[in-house]
Amino acid sequence: MKTLSRRTVLRGAGGVAIALPFLDIMGRVEKVRAAGMPGYSASGAPLRFVVFFSPNGTIPSAWEPTGTLNNWTLSRILKPLERHKAKLNVIQGVDQQGGGGDGHQNGMGGMLTGEMLNGGPFMGGDGGTAGWANGISVDQRIAQAIGKETKFQSLELSIQSGTNGDNWNRMSYSGSDQPVPPESSPYVAFDRIFGGFTAPGNGPTAADQLLVQRRQEVLGAAIEDYVSLNKRLGQSDRMKVDAHLTAIRELEARLSIPTATSASAQASCALPTLGSPLDVKKNDNFPTVGKLQMDLAAMALTCDQTRVASLMFNRSVGGATFSWLNAGITRGHHDMSHDGDDIADTVEKLTLINAWYSEQLAYFLDHLAKVPEGTGTMLDNTLVIWCNELAKGNAHSRGDAAYVLAGGAGGYFKTDRYLQFAGDVPHNNLLLSMVNAMGIPDTTFGKADWCEGPLAGLA
Repeated sequence: MKTLSRRTVLRGAGGVAIALPFLDIMGRVEKVRAAGMPGYSASGAPLRFVVFFSPNGTIPSAWEPTGTLNNWTLSRILKPLERHKAKLNVIQGVDQQGGGGDGHQNGMGGMLTGEMLNGGPFMGGDGGTAGWANGISVDQRIAQAIGKETKFQSLELSIQSGTNGDNWNRMSYSGSDQPVPPESSPYVAFDRIFGGFTAPGNGPTAADQLLVQRRQEVLGAAIEDYVSLNKRLGQSDRMKVDAHLTAIRELEARLSIPTATSASAQASCALPTLGSPLDVKKNDNFPTVGKLQMDLAAMALTCDQTRVASLMFNRSVGGATFSWLNAGITRGHHDMSHDGDDIADTVEKLTLINAWYSEQLAYFLDHLAKVPEGTGTMLDNTLVIWCNELAKGNAHSRGDAAYVLAGGAGGYFKTDRYLQFAGDVPHNNLLLSMVNAMGIPDTTFGKADWCEGPLAGLA
């Protein structure tokens, strides 16, 4: 029976390697060693883990679904996820642990670590100071166990998270006092993941045009290599690689933004001239940069360049102004989040903002859901958590925090459920459940006093 090594790549011009997605023909060997092995489903497909972060809490009344465990309806904020409802677990009543700084600081530090903040120099809004988190984050614990077979043990991407290295804009930790910085530029991320090219400069130059031409040559040579490989693939794998190469081409084209022109049809035959690269820090570019980063993360997972990724929209105390979403929004997100519940106009605008984040998550899940894998899709073998450093922004509270899980982690979790918890249930239990879902047999996670075991009823 034919098999194909997971290390197989397509060779582009100059020997540049373009990774392939996980194919059925690769899985036949893996299935033999998958039983009990961290990072693999029972079918032999690789498991993947993704963190999706948005800041400043939510509007609980507009976030909470209605109904019961298996008979429930998505709320207004979560409604954009309707097409993925069958793959969701929405969790209410779990208390996010943390401490050692102001509300945003300890929320950000404890969100993925389940730990306190250490002492440190970062001034909080309460006038006190705090440092980095006192432990590893759940994404990095998972990456330690399942990330050794891929080019990147994990991939951290952000959208306008700021350049300051402080506990307001770091959520991943490789250990105590060891924050992992995210990459905020999709240009740098693209070249790091797909080819080692030099990113575009600050304006249209001859070098920029050469860069576009060079990338086109690489992809052209890779397609020639695919013609040879294609003879060894079944119909399902051929469709997957075709879609994969098309998506890489489209993503590269979107990163190479041509200058608009009013010239006649003959100009379309000329090599497009690059305009200035997208300003990734400009407020109005927030949605575009977000989609590019989501596309890159999804492609890196599909290429098996990594199996652990994070997408950090803005930062703790994120101040993006969502004027491009609604012309009536003229204040920053964080500023608005401090308004009282009695200010109906602000509540409505914050609801719109959180629903927009729900739309972004749905967009990202679309990528995973369209990649066939075994008898299902890549989403079936992935676990995505949408989290926030706060439950409610104007209270700086972390009790009854908002959590959405997407994907079944290779069948480890049942889905299409609304799980409601009562009492003091620490979110460390949820973090441990996610670690276990990746096949890692840990019995506790984060601060031991805050972990009672896996979250009851989730698995």
